[in-house]
Amino acid sequence: MKRIKTGAVNLFSKPGLILAGIIIALLIFGKAINSQFLAPMNIANILTMSSLLGFIAVGQTLVVISGDNGLDLSVGGVMSLAAIVSYTIMGGSESRLPAGFLAALAAGALFGFFNALGIVFAKIPALIMTLAAASVTTSVQQLFTGGNPKGAPSPLAVTIATSRPLPFLPWLVLIWIGLILATHFILNHSSYGKQLFAAGSNQTAACLAGVKVKKIRIITYVLCGILSGFAGFWLCAYNGVLYVNAGISYVMPSVAAVVIGGTSLAGGRGGYGGTAAGAVILTIINNLLIMLETNEAGRFITNGVILLVLFAVYTRQKRIRQ
Repeated sequence: MKRIKTGAVNLFSKPGLILAGIIIALLIFGKAINSQFLAPMNIANILTMSSLLGFIAVGQTLVVISGDNGLDLSVGGVMSLAAIVSYTIMGGSESRLPAGFLAALAAGALFGFFNALGIVFAKIPALIMTLAAASVTTSVQQLFTGGNPKGAPSPLAVTIATSRPLPFLPWLVLIWIGLILATHFILNHSSYGKQLFAAGSNQTAACLAGVKVKKIRIITYVLCGILSGFAGFWLCAYNGVLYVNAGISYVMPSVAAVVIGGTSLAGGRGGYGGTAAGAVILTIINNLLIMLETNEAGRFITNGVILLVLFAVYTRQKRIRQ
């Protein structure tokens, strides 16, 4: 196979520094409107919510990089289903924690493979296929629970999800940092990462270079499902009490985080470091809106406006228009 040039974005590139500057500016603004904004407990809360969004945005980043108009609108539904499955299986038992965790990942992998079959083999556009999958996950949740989930997360899972080794540093964030490093390594230094960028950048050239594009895209959607299941498990552990479609509110923010982070919607270029920064930015904005006593509808409108502005800016790029 010919040498493939990666399209990964350097973590310390100029866009990365711009994102860091935005985060700092938002923190300063938050401190200006409320003296307790930078209190360790509030910082810990921001980082925890950022990590939950960050978990689900890993798979979204991979899917967007894979190209072919890749976007997964089922991540919230898969996250919800995985949370309910693990919630039911664990039933508050410590001994059932491994089974609950593996079941969440398996549920995610199953729906990821379901998406891949429709997109790669049936040639169904990703937006339509994943939107249909999201509807299926809702139906499965309703059938599985009767609309009223019963169970409880394992006490150890709850402890990990809600406790902090330091006043401002939750355990979930340490898990997220590990995931950030692992994703960065995979994208920049693994054969899969190089082939993923090649497939997203130019499918024809990638095929000529020996890349099995279909295989790469199948792996990518399965990984996205697994990571959504991973996010669902920790959502279950963090919330403690669940309801149907508890993760649906993460769908649009996961897309916005990817776009804010600089991953090209045309595919073939980007990285998870920027997405992680985007997740922090969106969480800080949401925290500020809550602090300003904005109701839930107002927060949804704000997130929608942010996403529309980002899409308007990014679709002006020549490569995306073509």
